[in-house]
Amino acid sequence: MKSIFNSGFTRVILILLVVGVLCTAFGAIEYSDSKKTPLDINAMSDDQVQKGAIVEGDIYYNFGVFETVENKRNGHTESTYYRYVIPVAQESYMGIQVTDQSMVSQMDTQTDETYDMMDGKIEDTTTTVHIKGKIVAMDKEDSGYFKDFMSSGGFTDDEIEQYGKLYYIQIRDFDQAGTMFIIGIVALVIAGVLIFVTIKKGQRTAPPAPQNFNQSYDQPLQDPMAQQPQAPQNPEDFNQYFAQQPQQPGFAQPQDFEQQPPQGPTNF
Repeated sequence: MKSIFNSGFTRVILILLVVGVLCTAFGAIEYSDSKKTPLDINAMSDDQVQKGAIVEGDIYYNFGVFETVENKRNGHTESTYYRYVIPVAQESYMGIQVTDQSMVSQMDTQTDETYDMMDGKIEDTTTTVHIKGKIVAMDKEDSGYFKDFMSSGGFTDDEIEQYGKLYYIQIRDFDQAGTMFIIGIVALVIAGVLIFVTIKKGQRTAPPAPQNFNQSYDQPLQDPMAQQPQAPQNPEDFNQYFAQQPQQPGFAQPQDFEQQPPQGPTNF
């Protein structure tokens, strides 16, 4: 059976299906998160610092970047994530991911102010950064950088285990649910139309059967000899019988013998 999809159609359909499913799923998650009441990062308990929690609040202090993540394509950097260490709840520390350059500048200024305050150069920080986002778990590499950073700041392994939270806040505005839903549904509809059209074009209709095909097998077989005229039984009917037969070239017929009898040798 021949394939009804060529490579081009297959690639386009698969891309549309993946985009449709992912956008629809992320749109549903985004919509669900947008309906949750955010926790105040300064008033929440340490036990509430958990994966999936929606948080919001003002950041007054941060201790600098513990990890930088560059997203590259074809050797070119498309975006860079800066992950800072911040205090949250009563006595916990965790990360926050910042991508917006204006916010990165604010966070860097706040980092300098935080260390100046710790060194007694200033009484308190003056830069405040408002954030809203979702708590995401660190992977093994992220947590390694986080622990190394905490260790370089004077925390022991036990203190890191007690106070360090292996999570970071992913800043989100939660207003993309509708857009993602629309993109997902449109992609799925287009993929469905392409699949339907391609299947219809790939169908092969069987040729119609001959009209007399079945009838020819329904008729009894005829004996070809039964259609031949019966040979005469009486001698006097021979002339009439042979007169009715079709003339065959090259052979003499009985009437020819009657009209032109053969001549004998002339030399006798």
